[in-house]
Amino acid sequence: MSSFTRRGFFGLAAGGLVAACGSSGSSGSGSSPGDEATAAALISYFPDGIYLAGRKERLPFGLADADGVPLSAGPERLEATVMSASGEKVAALTASRRVEGLPRAYYPFEMELAQPGIYSLEAKVNGQTLEQLFTIGVPGSLSFPGAGEPLEPFDTPTTTDSRGVTPLCTRPEPCPFHELTLTEALAAGRPVAYLVGTPAHCQTAICGPVLDLLIAAAPGFPQFSFVHAEVYADEAAKEIAPAVAQLGLQFEPLLFVVGADGIVQRRLDVIYDRNELEMALSAAIS
Repeated sequence: MSSFTRRGFFGLAAGGLVAACGSSGSSGSGSSPGDEATAAALISYFPDGIYLAGRKERLPFGLADADGVPLSAGPERLEATVMSASGEKVAALTASRRVEGLPRAYYPFEMELAQPGIYSLEAKVNGQTLEQLFTIGVPGSLSFPGAGEPLEPFDTPTTTDSRGVTPLCTRPEPCPFHELTLTEALAAGRPVAYLVGTPAHCQTAICGPVLDLLIAAAPGFPQFSFVHAEVYADEAAKEIAPAVAQLGLQFEPLLFVVGADGIVQRRLDVIYDRNELEMALSAAIS
């Protein structure tokens, strides 16, 4: 994976994704709507190795054209097979297309694989079989939490104390999620939605749209505290922000949906639509 030491640290090169930097509602350069007939590749909307063996994980995949440009359309449901490196069929899965409020569609596959290793996801679309490799890592190998693990408190920048982060929010109109630190939000004993991402410099052109979805959803979930943290402390120098270093992150955006007990209920990596977001928020207060 690439690092945060340069602009465009997250390109999803392993998945063949072509995208340009973009803000809210932008699908990036050349990301025009496609249809099922133009699907020529299966792409992964996540960096390799962030999902672990022995626990249920959400792996978002999408469809792209022959140039790797993500499509905004596709079959309503995508049936897929997970194969091991030895060619053994490990699982048969189905995921529904998600695209509400987004410039591109994706399919979040839920799976729990017992053994670390290299796997492939295979799906038949428009009469052709598309394949994408992915790695399942060793439990305990990540520096940031998944579902069922605690999110450690951290003093994220706020409007009253930027902690050296400039700008505080790269959204054209700064978002309202910089009033509390993550520490304060977790200490309040309320559910927390914590988003790490940079709308202005997101290499996959999705950080702006997912932040906008969170802003739109917030009034319907008054039980929650919402916190957003930028990726860069110095926008010009592309110096990573302390919030990113704290978790050892090497990709963005990602959203932690945390229960009132401080335990992560759901982690939505890179991409989520309006419906999946609202389902995750609702589940944390049910």
